[in-house]
Amino acid sequence: MKKFLFLLSVSVTLLVTTLQAKNLQAKFAYCSYFAPEKGPYMETYMEVSGKSVVYKALPSGMFQAAIEVTQLFRQGDSIRYFNKYNLLSPESKDTVTSLFNFTDQQRLSLANGTYTMELIIRDKNNPEAKPYNLTESVTISYYPNIIGISDVELLSSFKPSDETNKITKNGYELIPLVDNFYGPSVNSLKFYAEVYNTSSIILNDAFLLSYHIETLEKKRVIDAYTRTSRQAAKPVNILLADLDITDLPSGNYNFVIEVRNRMNELLAVKESFFQRSKGVPPVSEWGVVSYNNIDVRNTFVADYTSKDTLAEYIRCLYPICSTNENTFATNQLEMADLKLMQQFFYDFWSRRNPLNPSEAWLAYSAEVDKVNAEYSAGKKKGYMTERGRVYLAYGAPNQISKQYAEPTSYPYEIWQYYKVKDETNRKFVFWSQQIATNDFELLHSDAKGEIFNANWQVELRRRTEKMNDLDKTSPNNNFQNQSNQLFQNPR
Repeated sequence: MKKFLFLLSVSVTLLVTTLQAKNLQAKFAYCSYFAPEKGPYMETYMEVSGKSVVYKALPSGMFQAAIEVTQLFRQGDSIRYFNKYNLLSPESKDTVTSLFNFTDQQRLSLANGTYTMELIIRDKNNPEAKPYNLTESVTISYYPNIIGISDVELLSSFKPSDETNKITKNGYELIPLVDNFYGPSVNSLKFYAEVYNTSSIILNDAFLLSYHIETLEKKRVIDAYTRTSRQAAKPVNILLADLDITDLPSGNYNFVIEVRNRMNELLAVKESFFQRSKGVPPVSEWGVVSYNNIDVRNTFVADYTSKDTLAEYIRCLYPICSTNENTFATNQLEMADLKLMQQFFYDFWSRRNPLNPSEAWLAYSAEVDKVNAEYSAGKKKGYMTERGRVYLAYGAPNQISKQYAEPTSYPYEIWQYYKVKDETNRKFVFWSQQIATNDFELLHSDAKGEIFNANWQVELRRRTEKMNDLDKTSPNNNFQNQSNQLFQNPR
């Protein structure tokens, strides 16, 4: 289940304070599935904060907010799906005390393939606010000759149901949790997933269906959160469960589903990232964080007493920070509050490695030294460059193709990762429009959450080829240009 948390304003931020002007706050997620009788489809989920929107009076004397949502899926120049609709809040008796969050769920059919998903949302009652635009590369891949697993839908609740509507599947009413952050007050991980084609591939044999929680950084399986069941092969096998995470420490995790045969051979796997915060600091529903109760005495951070040194350490966390962490850190650097900087830094690493946060920091620091040595550009440290950011966020690439002297193109590099989180075979294209510089910008990537630019090959050629067609996605044929070949097969 892919999730986004965003605020709509002139500058997008995830750190909300009461001093800010009213900005639209919303959470968005999506999952893909397969129906044997109909084919692949996708569900999208949205939750809007009722306190973040503008309300208008109704003739009844009540008040209501209205959000305009535009969804579009395209392949190249072809639009495969388009939907524009209004999402209305519950009616409220006033605009102060009785405001409720409101949700939306859509279901749409999409064939197998890779799409550019575009989402535009705006507050219809606040025309001055800038609309929010989200562009994301989405791949749907369900085939009859392989065992497939749907995306993992995280749930706030579920129950049996005889009804058929957009929130029911396979005899259950499923209320999505449009979030992958589990704060101190949430101690249950509820989820739904489907497994496809076991009846045609495993035939009449039984198979093992299991799920577990593992640490994000080292992929360490936590045995206390591992469950396995023997399943009979079916066209669609359902996995619906409620996992108690009361004792799960703060940190970043993957929720993993596996399908194995009788010989324990892995047939299919699906991962879904989530974050756990247990105890302090308190984190609100929409990302407001307080570190005031964190005691850093007798921790490795207590030795960091230089504001300048600690500020540099915090800055280099940018590539692996969540958006709200980065916003908070930026604010603290401006305030130069040593104690709060220490509290933030310790909390950051204790979330990622509760057992040994100093070890996690030292390992990361060694990687920072590598990117600073390799990718620094003038006064810009390596971790501040796009290549440095990608390296620190995803690790060292498996393949790098460097092309600095193609006559028809700007200098560029293509990085290939065999695996990026739950994705396989993802590419990053970096380029430099300044010949004599080591600062390469990210031009295009097919990884989730990164810049997706369908015109990247055209952009590379603008050094020598003037093009007036804004919709053109590939340059004129030229034997001296290898960018597409290298993107398809880096070497």
